[in-house]
Amino acid sequence: MGLALAPSVLARVGPQPGVISLNSNENPYGPSAAARRAAFQASEMGAYYPGNVRRDLVTAIAEENGLKTENMILSSGSNEALSAAAVAWGKTGRIVAPALTYDLHLRFAANIGTEVVRVPLKSNMSIDLEAMESAVDDSVSMVYICNPNNPTGLLIDGDELRDFCRRVSKRVTVLVDEAYTELTEDPEYSSMIRLVRDGENVIISRTFSKLHGLAGMRIGYGMARADLAARVRSYSNSWPNIVGLAAARASFHDYEFRKYSREKIIEGRAIVNETYLRNGIQPLPSETNFVFADIGRDVSEFVKKLRDHNVRIHAAYPQYPTYARVSMGIVEDLEIFSEVFDELIRT
Repeated sequence: MGLALAPSVLARVGPQPGVISLNSNENPYGPSAAARRAAFQASEMGAYYPGNVRRDLVTAIAEENGLKTENMILSSGSNEALSAAAVAWGKTGRIVAPALTYDLHLRFAANIGTEVVRVPLKSNMSIDLEAMESAVDDSVSMVYICNPNNPTGLLIDGDELRDFCRRVSKRVTVLVDEAYTELTEDPEYSSMIRLVRDGENVIISRTFSKLHGLAGMRIGYGMARADLAARVRSYSNSWPNIVGLAAARASFHDYEFRKYSREKIIEGRAIVNETYLRNGIQPLPSETNFVFADIGRDVSEFVKKLRDHNVRIHAAYPQYPTYARVSMGIVEDLEIFSEVFDELIRT
């Protein structure tokens, strides 16, 4: 017999009805049907710790990437692995990172004593690899790069980043956050995975939150040389849950959904780019599920106006107060955003 829950027991999650949420780089096309079925089945086994489902997922990811299970790190969202790496390496030296990038894990490490060296972006908003390499000295233990970068969406050329990683990783460990790599034009070229296969001093992190649409289920993973992976695992302080693991395993094998999800995100990105361009705004070329652009006015005030129309985008970035980041929603919501944006930007 099924268990009927009173409405008060069911927690409200996700956007409120009628609200268009374009602020958190989520993927509203997920979870896939296969992932939802797997999650439901796994929930019935919620009394038990995950066993085989965890091993199956780790094995599948390792095999697809030409690695062994000893190279794998499974985490509660990619931020768990990123934070573990930042803390582990932060105990022995400073961390070099771009001044504008995803940095929740860096702030966590800084709060417990790690010094983070922030390197300004270039004038075109791209990551300044030359300046970052110059910042590496004997006091540095790690370099962190998000590629494509968040919030700019800009992608570093694969060969350029590989050359950088090979040089710098001879001196310090390089941590490459590939949360959005699966959304790039050529993921295999963009990824630093071949450096991991070659045993370089490089760690890669990825997530099921973006392409797979499992942000709320908190499943991420890392890939690295066996000794580096073991070090990150030793600093992790949580485990992925059985429901999320089951959903991730099903989604990982659902190649049709992965293709569909990527196509819908690219379709949505085109809508946002076209909206900017017809209003005389040049967006940065994004290969992610968000678009960053200088809209020529105070974003904090513009965000308030959008909220009055039930549209949510990311808050302003202090360093770049006129730059707006818009995440991809479903196409229908993005079309409404487009109409609202046209109206507000012209007033």
